Amino acid sequence: MLYAIYLRKSRADLEAEAMGQGETLARHRAALLDYAAHHGLEIGAVYEEIISGESIDARPKMKQLLREVEQGRWAGVLCMDIDRLARGNSADQARVSNTFRISGTLIITPSKVYDQSRESDEEYVDFELFMARREYKAISRRIMRGRIASVKEGHFIGSTPPYGYDKVKVEKGRGFTLLPNSESDTVKQIYSMCISGMGCNAIARRLDMMGVTPRKGSSWSSASIQDILKNPVYCGKIRWQYRKEEKSLTDGIVTTHRRENPDCIIAQGLHPALICEEEFDQAQQFLNSRRIPHKKESTELRNPLSGLVYCGMCGSMMTRLGTGSRNHSDTLRCPNRNCGNVSAKLELVESALVEGVARWLNDCRVNVSRKPAADTAKAERTAADKVRAELAKLDSQRERIYLFLEQGVYSAGEFRERMESLEKRRTQLSENLRQAEQAVSEAEGNRQLYAQIIPSVERVMDIYAQSTPEEKNRLLKTIISRAEYIKMERNTRGNADRCNFTLNVTPLFPETD
Repeated sequence: MLYAIYLRKSRADLEAEAMGQGETLARHRAALLDYAAHHGLEIGAVYEEIISGESIDARPKMKQLLREVEQGRWAGVLCMDIDRLARGNSADQARVSNTFRISGTLIITPSKVYDQSRESDEEYVDFELFMARREYKAISRRIMRGRIASVKEGHFIGSTPPYGYDKVKVEKGRGFTLLPNSESDTVKQIYSMCISGMGCNAIARRLDMMGVTPRKGSSWSSASIQDILKNPVYCGKIRWQYRKEEKSLTDGIVTTHRRENPDCIIAQGLHPALICEEEFDQAQQFLNSRRIPHKKESTELRNPLSGLVYCGMCGSMMTRLGTGSRNHSDTLRCPNRNCGNVSAKLELVESALVEGVARWLNDCRVNVSRKPAADTAKAERTAADKVRAELAKLDSQRERIYLFLEQGVYSAGEFRERMESLEKRRTQLSENLRQAEQAVSEAEGNRQLYAQIIPSVERVMDIYAQSTPEEKNRLLKTIISRAEYIKMERNTRGNADRCNFTLNVTPLFPETD
């Protein structure tokens, strides 16, 4: 059986690197590969992540590893410490512990091998994960206190400096501040245009016409202009936690939102201002005067494809445009005003997506019925057994070569020549055996996986038509990763329902062969 390696860089690792202790992932990779070599463990894959260990849902490599552990693909997983696997809440800890325990997969660290089939090891794993969570919370509190103190001292603690500034180290001190760059003149122009009575859309169009490009992308948007106009950093302030992360739980699914925080910290910064406070206040008054207060009749989601369909031309998330004087039905459109992707009726795109899922489900059924589990696994096991038999023959041949050398039948030169040929053949057979064993694991694992996939997708398709848009959206997100939409030609009068667009759907599950 094969083994996997999981590597994750933590906050403590970043601090150690800053002190000159070397690149963490490289050191850990070398240590675990050395451990595997000394203990005869064959490594099939190495997974690396540079991300916080708080949530498994935010760690794609860890999620992939857990899926493969569920399938029984790995005999064990090597990591530097158990807390590299999970430092999240009790649900994440239980998910990791149960996945490894039920699949019988070992957790291997340089100091200890954890086999949860033994009660003592199972308790030890739970205890280690619990202590890792406590340590994580303590570190988070300490870091939070340090950040607040740094902000109040006027330091910039963000990772990316705002438009118009570069991030630089404070002279003769610790921390970072901001220094105006060549973009600062554009910031002053934006405030000047706003104070003179130009709206955010008009300013964005004017900058595009002037050939001024934003830091990211090729054209300005109203939202990016508004972010600049509402950021007090340009009048010499430091703002922190303006968009505070909030988590909510709906039907067992945790969603994260970043909403404006009226109680955010605003402190006097160490950096030079680009505009005066009076100009900043004038810009806020103008923006507030253009706001149209309105009360939403309903906060219920109306777009069943929300967060799923992306523009295949510019990559923007497609949005819903409700009915109005110009369009008599809901429309799915690209929000990028400079993108040439043509909009289409929302119901047409939804139907095409559902039909795509139905075709995928049918292909999945055909694929599974065409490859019975017993026959496939038996064929792969037979291939693996043949390779093992050939390896056994080579071992016998090697013993005879040594015997012939001792009896004087072979000279030293003949011995080396025959041994080199034998070892070359053995290396090739060992690789063939590794591939055969992996094929056996995949044949059995994929069958189990599809056995879980098909009923869940069938359930979604059965209840989809009777569900509300919000319920449809939740259902689709359990089976679809994303879809990409492209439409080059507008529909002519009388052909409004023509589906002259392409929609490439990517399921959450593996593609069928």
